[in-house]
Amino acid sequence: MKKVVVLLICVPLFIFAVSANERLSSALTILKELSNIPDSGAFVELLRQAEGIAIFPSLIKVGFVIGGQYGEGFMLKRNVDTGKWYGPVFLKLTGLSLGAQVGIQNVGLVLVLMNEQAVKNLVSGNITLGGSVSIAAGPMGRSLSAETDYKLQASMYSYSVSKGFFAGLSLQGSVVQVDNDANKEYYGSLLTSEEMLKREPATKEAVELVKFLNSLIYLQPGE
Repeated sequence: MKKVVVLLICVPLFIFAVSANERLSSALTILKELSNIPDSGAFVELLRQAEGIAIFPSLIKVGFVIGGQYGEGFMLKRNVDTGKWYGPVFLKLTGLSLGAQVGIQNVGLVLVLMNEQAVKNLVSGNITLGGSVSIAAGPMGRSLSAETDYKLQASMYSYSVSKGFFAGLSLQGSVVQVDNDANKEYYGSLLTSEEMLKREPATKEAVELVKFLNSLIYLQPGE
């Protein structure tokens, strides 16, 4: 058991030594992978209603009776009226779980944020998913159910993907924290979340990511 605990602690040290801009580049790869899955139409429709998105390009889950998961990502805020994006705010996600589990799983995680409160909660500093913040597995299929208003169901919807397929992943009890080190690296100084969410993406990696997000949101039927 002691070896497992040590492994859970050490995994982030050698896997997540990537820069802030590398997170953005990796996130673009995850989004392309997710959007190319045949049943991702519902995700795209949900994204059109969203007020933000959080992406963890590589979420590592390690388990042997006691399990843990760790990922480094970021969040972007969207003004639905103007279509402009703001941020990023860099984040970390951690979690522990008990039960029958073994091995290591690496997935890309995307959280679709459906309202302004979800955006505020995610960058509040330290929040627990499934606690004060409602989260549900994102709907799958070629389109959303016409009679369902997904904005009323949960604050966030999660999509996890691995090797071109949807991957089931429980996030209940996971903790999301603001990654001050990555934010300081990216912006050159330590800003508040409110300050970061007033800035439009400016680096090459962030601009390319936003361009792709908009290509999904404004894609015309049949294209």
